[in-house]
Amino acid sequence: MIIEKILNNNVLLTSTETGQELVCMGKGLAFQKKVGQEVEVSKVEKEFVLKDNKLSNQFQDLLADIPIEEFDLVKKLIDIAEFELDKELSLNIYFTLMDHIHYALERVENNIEIPNLLSFEIKKFYSKEYQIAKKLVSIIEKEFNVSFTSDEAGFIALHLVNSQQKNGDMIITMEATKLLRDILKLINNFVGIKINEESLKYQRLVTHLQFFVYRYLEGQENQVTDEDEFLYGIVSKKYKEAFDCVEFIDEFLKSTNRPGMDKSEKTYLAMHINRIIN
Repeated sequence: MIIEKILNNNVLLTSTETGQELVCMGKGLAFQKKVGQEVEVSKVEKEFVLKDNKLSNQFQDLLADIPIEEFDLVKKLIDIAEFELDKELSLNIYFTLMDHIHYALERVENNIEIPNLLSFEIKKFYSKEYQIAKKLVSIIEKEFNVSFTSDEAGFIALHLVNSQQKNGDMIITMEATKLLRDILKLINNFVGIKINEESLKYQRLVTHLQFFVYRYLEGQENQVTDEDEFLYGIVSKKYKEAFDCVEFIDEFLKSTNRPGMDKSEKTYLAMHINRIIN
């Protein structure tokens, strides 16, 4: 691979064999290098394809605005997050988190505060990401000698959640968080008993709903099989109270101009709710 453009000491542009623009990242990868030289493949830590010219221009503009110390810090933060989560995050987080932290630092310098309206839900539903985000915030504060409000950890946690989703769409991530909150409120109100939110059954319900709301908002449809039909018939009769709750949720979804749930989704949600009731 040949160096086509140097963005900073740690980032350069080259091309794939098919001619697509490729971003390569690594500590000192482009240090004292020149365009036209070979890329030191052994130093490449991350690489990703820029699928179109617009994305390439956005990335280059972003790096042009961001000091190298911010870029290096973001890379360090992402490495920590991936280690803590034990999974590789979407490469899109290099764009989104870098942009977010850059402007978060500008905001704190100018005493501009933006409240995080989903702060409570993020802490509750994405507790692992939130705890990691708190650690990342403390690193940023120490590195740049700044002090953020408690809402900042919630913002960064959302980026971590978003980068674990296949679509990587922050709008869907925020919508999913709101929908998860609304469905759990409906369940609490319908059941009419105090639910132990620390119980394993409740945590399983939340996990099930987290996956459900993403599938639902992305329009993923399940192919309902004969087995699903059979199980639906049993559950709807055996767990009537739980199933009535599911129908209540289904009506709520329809009232927001969304489609209803299919039989498979109704069945498994009713089984989770039944565990809570009993």
